[in-house]
Amino acid sequence: MMTCDEELVETCRRLLKRSAWRIQYKTRIQQLRESRPIYDSQVYDASFESMVISELFVDEMLQKIPWEKCRYIIKRTVIDGLAEKEVARELHMTQQGVSKWKRKGLDILKEQLDTSLKL
Repeated sequence: MMTCDEELVETCRRLLKRSAWRIQYKTRIQQLRESRPIYDSQVYDASFESMVISELFVDEMLQKIPWEKCRYIIKRTVIDGLAEKEVARELHMTQQGVSKWKRKGLDILKEQLDTSLKL
């Protein structure tokens, strides 16, 4: 049987994963829209171009987060795939603190993607 705190942690973990998945999905859709060739007959190296566009888009989105620490945490945990514990050790803070910063950052990115996709 799970305690109330464990249930809350599990619920937050599920919501965070869902938010991260939505951001990744919307980012992929945005990348596909932006990386389409101007003319269908245009020949180019799609893998290199999409990689550059992807990195530029991610950098642009990360710059919309107002806190440097939050940007670093998102980059290390979401993009680089490090565990929250590892990032917490790097920053000399708790895993819970990293989780809270990550949630804040993902929420900001989600809002930015929602508004940009509505335009």
